[in-house]
Amino acid sequence: MPVRGFAGAAKLGLAAVGVAAGLAAMGGAAFAQDAAAKAAAALPATGAPAATDPAAANEKGRGLFTDYGCGSCHTLGDAGATGHVGPSLDGDPNVSADFVTDRVTNGQGMMPSFASQLTADEIKTLAAYIAKVAAK
Repeated sequence: MPVRGFAGAAKLGLAAVGVAAGLAAMGGAAFAQDAAAKAAAALPATGAPAATDPAAANEKGRGLFTDYGCGSCHTLGDAGATGHVGPSLDGDPNVSADFVTDRVTNGQGMMPSFASQLTADEIKTLAAYIAKVAAK
């Protein structure tokens, strides 16, 4: 019977850890590491979309925009944001990914830096999303 869902994956993962710990206790540490690595490789994928999937990247960028409160200051129709403090991002062809990356990383004026809150990959994803949908 195949293992399904998170509960099944968790049970399989716990079983693999138990087997590896038992083998390590019996002196087979190298064998235990091999067994644990093989068991981990057998776990089902998390279902996270590939980073190269444009729709998934767009959704992740929209999520970052929403989760970090960008819409409280900026207007961006694709994200349903109607902020009035910062500049509107809609319809501005000059809003490039490089420009957004710089502003999100370093801040300027009233715009704070988010470099301590977002990873470089998250900033890249957010910037690509904003640049893509703002130019529409």
